[in-house]
Amino acid sequence: MLIHSGGLATSGTAVRSWRRGNARLHHIIEPSTGLPARSCWRAVSVAAATCVDANTASTAAILRGERAAAWLTGLGLPARLVRHGGKAVTVAGWPAEVATGNGSDGH
Repeated sequence: MLIHSGGLATSGTAVRSWRRGNARLHHIIEPSTGLPARSCWRAVSVAAATCVDANTASTAAILRGERAAAWLTGLGLPARLVRHGGKAVTVAGWPAEVATGNGSDGH
């Protein structure tokens, strides 16, 4: 994605995470419980007018869970949301993924 103006940010639960006993914890906290958010998204990337806006929206999308894609679309914020299993969802004009092949043909 080429950015001519504005900002791009990604929030996620995979990198800044740790284990406590049998529990896997991360740094995005659900305000209503004070515990790490239980989200369907592993990572959310958002393009917005500023990097602060993009970061705020990407973190809020993790917290919103299944409602995040519709919320970002309603705001007109291009985003790529990645589920824990790896399936990506794109909204609001985020560029489509380009298939690159498996590399076995040398191209």
